[in-house]
Amino acid sequence: MELIEPTPQMWVTMALTVAAVWLFAMERIAIEVTSLLLLAALLLLFEFMPITGADGGDLLDPAVLLRGFANPALITVIALMVMGQGVIRTGALNWVQHSTLRLSGQRPAVAIALAFGLVLCISPFFNNTPIVVMFIPVLLGLARAAGSSASVLMMPLSFVSLLAGTMTLIGTSTNLLVSGVMTELEHPALGFFEMTAVGAVFVGVGVPYLLFAAPKLLGSKASLAQRLMAGPNRRFLAQVTVSDAAPVVGKRATHNLLGIKGARLILVQRGEHAFPAPFEGCVIEPGDDLVLLATREAIAEALTAYPGLVHATYPGRPEAKIASVNELWQGGDQYLIEAMVPPGSRLIGQSLEETGFRTLSHALVLGIRRRSRMIRQRMTEIRLSPGDILVLQGLRAELPLLRERHDITLMDGSVLDLPTPRLATRAGLIFFAVVFVGATQLLPISVAAVAGAAAMIALGVLPPREAADAVDRKVILLVGASLALASAVMETGAAVYLAQQIVANLWGAGPVIVLSGLFLIVMILTNILSNNATAVLFTPIAIGIATGLGEDPRIFALAVLFASNCSFATPMGYQTNLLVMGPGQYTFMDFVKVGAPLCLLLWLAFSLFVPWYYEM
Repeated sequence: MELIEPTPQMWVTMALTVAAVWLFAMERIAIEVTSLLLLAALLLLFEFMPITGADGGDLLDPAVLLRGFANPALITVIALMVMGQGVIRTGALNWVQHSTLRLSGQRPAVAIALAFGLVLCISPFFNNTPIVVMFIPVLLGLARAAGSSASVLMMPLSFVSLLAGTMTLIGTSTNLLVSGVMTELEHPALGFFEMTAVGAVFVGVGVPYLLFAAPKLLGSKASLAQRLMAGPNRRFLAQVTVSDAAPVVGKRATHNLLGIKGARLILVQRGEHAFPAPFEGCVIEPGDDLVLLATREAIAEALTAYPGLVHATYPGRPEAKIASVNELWQGGDQYLIEAMVPPGSRLIGQSLEETGFRTLSHALVLGIRRRSRMIRQRMTEIRLSPGDILVLQGLRAELPLLRERHDITLMDGSVLDLPTPRLATRAGLIFFAVVFVGATQLLPISVAAVAGAAAMIALGVLPPREAADAVDRKVILLVGASLALASAVMETGAAVYLAQQIVANLWGAGPVIVLSGLFLIVMILTNILSNNATAVLFTPIAIGIATGLGEDPRIFALAVLFASNCSFATPMGYQTNLLVMGPGQYTFMDFVKVGAPLCLLLWLAFSLFVPWYYEM
């Protein structure tokens, strides 16, 4: 085998690769800054030390190094982020979450298992990117219902989909690429189920690891706002008025009447008669006032699950009910925010009805929290005291009016955007159209995703401001810099050089060891380059190695296929990793910590199973 001679550009590129991975993993410098430094270093390196092609052209000029920012995979991820925000904003997939909970007997842990089982069954037959996009909001909702962190579910979602995708020819784009390269090299294409046996081993090894080990390695993560606002027993007194068409009419009053985690019924008020717990067989009737103890998140979920039910009405003020339920408060672009009643506020000593708060502030008070004692009366009858915390709902456009009020102090870290149920059908149709078109490959997923994101904005599901906020600049810079590095690794010959060095050193050790070594180097590089790049680059190399050893080229091609799919150790390894990075609040090191052991387990499984299965 003729070995490539190393060049200075090759050595510098490999050094930059090691430095970049170390900086990304340590995160002593922000990922965005590291990405920009890496990009600048590559641009400067190949400006002064260019790589020249056979035609004399510059193989790594700035246009090549920067084209990663227009890469279809990156554009797809950005578009899917926008679409995902539209789905979350409208609660378009809440019905999937509630249906799963019903099937599981209202047991969130069982519902989560059902959702993962569905992902496992679907992923071998459809493109896994739209599948992951579809299940992100579902699992976020189930995580809230279970009272657990989304971080223990998001990364396993991406990994399970990718593991299951290795079981058939169409499960991932990598499988199709390897098969396509084989036909170009005049070898028979891979069969639809040719990789199923090895893929089943990958699933059998990977899923138990993700089930038992990954949650311990990941731990529980929360956003900055959640960490700032979190606290023990942070529940508010809330009051809802039951309308004629409310789903709770005719039900027996119980603590869990609404079926929402974190919302506990403590009193039913019917006219002048009160039904405290245990409610004495009380059956809910239209017009009843329900007094709840609820977290802010539970109040937000109730607004979506029971539109028109959750807004308190003032006794003797029927016009308030009409305005709150049927008009202003069911519009879009709504928020929840917490506010404190400061000492000296003119609200002190008055009830909500007496303050005229709704009229003056254009905001509804949905809940009250008082630290000193437990309140068990109608929220609308409570006289406010200094230090009371109010949960307010209003329109985003009118939030500045609320800031101008001197009788309350807003707690900006508590802002929570509310879903817009009236747009849920529109968002759901757009979303499922994109999932169907992408999963069945009627259109490239990049085309379908961009069209879907544009439709979300054009049809008013998502305001442009929220669409822009949904895009994670960390992902953009990370992918752009990583693709520039991948181009440098390939064009300088560093990837082929490393592969040849390993194979050359193992050549006399026998085909099984060479096969395992090939898998290892491709597995490492797929997390630095990309799964598709390594598949295209190493399939011809693998076939050449097999021919030289006198072994079946298909076995070595399968090694490249499965190794290229081991994109678990970095977020840029696979686009679904990038999609779950934000919802899971992951760092680069989280993927290394969970994904690297999984890669090693799969390498061992492949190295032991494949030689036995194919009788090498």
